[in-house]
Amino acid sequence: WNPFPQDAGQRELGAVQCRSCGMLYAPGIPEDRLQHLRHHRRLREGLRYLGWKQERVVAEFWDGKIVLILPGDPKYAVKKAAQVLEIVDSELGFPSGSGAAPEQSRIYLFINPGKAVLGCLVAQPV
Repeated sequence: WNPFPQDAGQRELGAVQCRSCGMLYAPGIPEDRLQHLRHHRRLREGLRYLGWKQERVVAEFWDGKIVLILPGDPKYAVKKAAQVLEIVDSELGFPSGSGAAPEQSRIYLFINPGKAVLGCLVAQPV
């Protein structure tokens, strides 16, 4: 067993894990590279939070804030909650649409100063 295999100039043949998103992919395979770029774009767009005039901030911290989204909030807020939930479900391996419905839940999002969603808590009536 050789812990330092020779790559013969083909460094991109093996699978690597992206430090940013954690996805495992083979950069030497065009389909894998494209899949990885799509994954990054989906995460970046879905987890970006630009803020709203009537946002409901429930707590503020030195490293971010917590925003609450309720079922009766404007459509753009409920839509953002649905986007975040779709990404969360996908990352956890749940089938699309099987998770919580934003129209029946209280959704708390943790937003960092860079305007990105870093956390999500979904509270549903029992």
